Amino acid sequence: MGTLERLEKVLLTEIAVGLGKKSLDPDEDLLEQGIVDSLGIMKLVVFMEDTFGIKVDDAEIVPENFNNLNSIVTFVERQMRNK
Repeated sequence: MGTLERLEKVLLTEIAVGLGKKSLDPDEDLLEQGIVDSLGIMKLVVFMEDTFGIKVDDAEIVPENFNNLNSIVTFVERQMRNK
């Protein structure tokens, strides 16, 4: 399972459970659509750190890194290269 699929799975099964979505468009605005809120971002950060072995600094928790699945994947892959 790739990075995008793992992130989509955790979003659908752990964070956006009550929305009844079966999948997410990789470019769908997760924040604007209300799929992810501040608590969801914190859960996602913990998942990313545990699963991908990266460290997410507070300064990196900005909308640009968490807008959609593609931006999250880009962020994770960049963090993995820089560790």
